[in-house]
Amino acid sequence: MNTPKTDDFRLERRDDGLAVVFTPTGQTYTFAMGSDGALLEPTVSPAQTNAADYADGDIRKTATELARLAVSGSPRT
Repeated sequence: MNTPKTDDFRLERRDDGLAVVFTPTGQTYTFAMGSDGALLEPTVSPAQTNAADYADGDIRKTATELARLAVSGSPRT
């Protein structure tokens, strides 16, 4: 099983938040911002291609961490 790398993702600013695209599959994790500025749970689009060599949980975890870093700008302590 492959582990997703940060280079496998593309971040896009959107009016209502942030989208993180997993480029090997085209799957998009769209994060809205809460009223307190925190990221809400993402809306996930279906994959456009099959990536059976990646675990969905690993992709989601990396996408969420990249979005959090993009918003906060600092690593979790």
